[in-house]
Amino acid sequence: MRIKNMSVTATGLAQQGAVWIFSASYLPALMASCLLTNQTQRNRVGPRMARGWGWMVSRLAGVRIQYTPAARQALDTRKARVLTFNHGSTLDVPVGAALLPEGGVLAIKAEMRALPLLGPACAALGSIFLDRGDRESAYASLKVSARRIQDEKLQVLIAPEGTRSPDGQLGQFKLGAFHLAFVAEAPILPLVLHNSAAIWPRGQIAPNGGTVIIDALPEVHMPAGDSDALRSQADALRTLYQKALLAGPSVAH
Repeated sequence: MRIKNMSVTATGLAQQGAVWIFSASYLPALMASCLLTNQTQRNRVGPRMARGWGWMVSRLAGVRIQYTPAARQALDTRKARVLTFNHGSTLDVPVGAALLPEGGVLAIKAEMRALPLLGPACAALGSIFLDRGDRESAYASLKVSARRIQDEKLQVLIAPEGTRSPDGQLGQFKLGAFHLAFVAEAPILPLVLHNSAAIWPRGQIAPNGGTVIIDALPEVHMPAGDSDALRSQADALRTLYQKALLAGPSVAH
């Protein structure tokens, strides 16, 4: 048993090394490509390069990504909206990058700007950095982000749980994604990531081999003029996610 654990650790270290070597060369190219283009071109080029990074990192880690027909159809449509996903694994970072549609950007906490490689790459992609400090600055960043969603026809990927689940189970939904959709007057497209938590559980050095399946639920529209209803909207969407995760994905290809 000890030999098996050593083997897994050695494999994991090799995978992680390959991921970092690839990222160290690819992400600067991604940043340069985005910074040398105008806003319209960046919203096309950025997601394509992000998808390339996410797909390659996943493959280097022995993970395949598949889509259900519902997910493919939904992601082939570009519109101003918020894309939510269940966040149960570190694997969701490359998988989230791999699924970014045209006009897709990430909504992440402002402190992630300081992360080496990933922080500058996210900034170059035009990601939305949400300030979680005092109420006034948080709302100001929300207004700026909402305007960008409409003006640039952005599709913003955000985890309603706010952070990765500690045990792979679906956590409580915070209201950030719902406030963003409400202020932007944009619908929410719920994306369900199946198997990611099982493939890369928290505390493990690298993912197991396996397939993450991306599914999509019907769009959810925020109640116009009623921000007090956002809590019930969040709870209702979490229930839909729980049912979808329990039922499993539809046929993927």
